[in-house]
Amino acid sequence: MAIISQNDLLKEELTASLAERMLFIEKSVLDAVFKIIDSFDTVNGEFSAVTLTLDNLLQLASTINQTLASTGYADAVNVFMSDFGKVTINTSGLLSQVGGFDVRLLPLSEIEKKWKYKTANSLLKSGIVEEFETPILQIVDEAISYGGSIDRAKQTLSDLIIGNKEKAGRLQSYSAQIARDSIRGMQGQQFHSIAENMTIAGWRYVGGTLKDSRGQCYHWVREMNGYIPDDQLSHEIALAYKYQKEKKVIAETHKYGGMMPNTTKKNFSSNCGGFNCTHTAIPVKKK
Repeated sequence: MAIISQNDLLKEELTASLAERMLFIEKSVLDAVFKIIDSFDTVNGEFSAVTLTLDNLLQLASTINQTLASTGYADAVNVFMSDFGKVTINTSGLLSQVGGFDVRLLPLSEIEKKWKYKTANSLLKSGIVEEFETPILQIVDEAISYGGSIDRAKQTLSDLIIGNKEKAGRLQSYSAQIARDSIRGMQGQQFHSIAENMTIAGWRYVGGTLKDSRGQCYHWVREMNGYIPDDQLSHEIALAYKYQKEKKVIAETHKYGGMMPNTTKKNFSSNCGGFNCTHTAIPVKKK
């Protein structure tokens, strides 16, 4: 069905668009941090081991926050969240066209509001401080207070903030993770809110199975033809955990793994095949 591919494409586009906006922001933050640490005295390429003061630390934190603001970080996040309504519309379409439900948007929109709040907290408040600002402060504090190499400090900061050949920058990876988890979590709860009050025949499990797709996802999409009967779902989840522990591989390349802890029949529509899973579990009404 077109609605399935449209939903997959929308989720990918929203996540990728937000992560792409982070490239310029990360580089701007790195330049601002380098400017500050270059102002400290060094001897033979090492900081002079003058303990970083609270004022120094607060100045650095303020510079990071000012740079995030001036480069449009909050705007990028708000634009991303403003598109949650498109996901809600897709949820309604999937429930109707795939699941056979007659669904009104209002209850789905209430769940959308909750996820906007949770996402804002992760990307604009405590989450961004813990995942981005605090690690930067820690690196700078240790390098300056203990007389470390300025080149080593800059390389460590660069690897963290903008990444390297092996990994993306911290803002890119963190924003993409939160974006993906928020969209999946919101849509999963929207599915569950309808399914819990209805008699469910099963779950349509949809999405592509790339070469590195997990064993459980390959099994549910290919071997079960993208449909898990509701009375078999708990058993299938238990098998996924069992085979994950055994490190089972099916179809030569698809290894079981990545299941989120405490995945159950009730939260399966949100957790699906595990961490960063891109599949969608849609409830199907019993006729």
